[in-house]
Amino acid sequence: MQKLEQTLDSREVAEMLETEHWKLLRKLGGNKTYKGIITVLTDNNFVVSDFFIPSTYKDSSGKENRCYKVTKKGCEFLANKFTGEKGVTFTARYINRFHEMQDALTAREPELPWFIREFKGDYVMLFRDFESITGVSLHHNSPFWKAHARVMIGGFYYNVSGSGRASDRESFRNKHGFEYDEDDFVSYLYPSGIRAVLSLCRNDRKFKIEQEAYDMIMDGLKAIPKPTKQNRIAQPKPTAIGASITSPVQINIICQKED
Repeated sequence: MQKLEQTLDSREVAEMLETEHWKLLRKLGGNKTYKGIITVLTDNNFVVSDFFIPSTYKDSSGKENRCYKVTKKGCEFLANKFTGEKGVTFTARYINRFHEMQDALTAREPELPWFIREFKGDYVMLFRDFESITGVSLHHNSPFWKAHARVMIGGFYYNVSGSGRASDRESFRNKHGFEYDEDDFVSYLYPSGIRAVLSLCRNDRKFKIEQEAYDMIMDGLKAIPKPTKQNRIAQPKPTAIGASITSPVQINIICQKED
């Protein structure tokens, strides 16, 4: 995608060169009496797509017409074919355009990795995803939970229906993008909780994780968009783990959301 975005349409290149598009196409593709640039490159075993990528566009009537996607190398190639003021202005124009595209790519928010989920208005990491990456189980009654339950930061979200039917699971998956656990709970960590647990794992030899797994999760945290404003939602009154639950409820254990 990045490679395709960093090309210019030959119609735009023609405008920069202050020439007709058909004339640029003829220069590139040639005709019966003229061997075009692309033919020369092909005959001399150059990779043409490094410079010019065949493409099409539809005009106002819906007719499909030929054009090219011109790479930065292709623009540099064409700039060398023009001298004087025309060559100078074209060089300045295409350099500015490629810088604009690069700036736009750089300014994009990094994509969230698969293990950072959007759930009920927050970014979270499921216990099961943490275990799949690190090998450390965080669930209730696990060795880690028993050792560090007092400082765990996370929560449980009970399934709306509580029936566990296939249709309920499908509805939940369609809404949130993942399935709830077999016990009808979703166990997760907020970003601050992820950092806290990683810190505990690094300091407790019993639960030491690989550096690669640590770096992977930390890099994922960096991809979380910065909040534009404070948006805290009052949480329901905590309910003891194992208690009977008949309606949706979230249980927070030392619940601390990242600013």
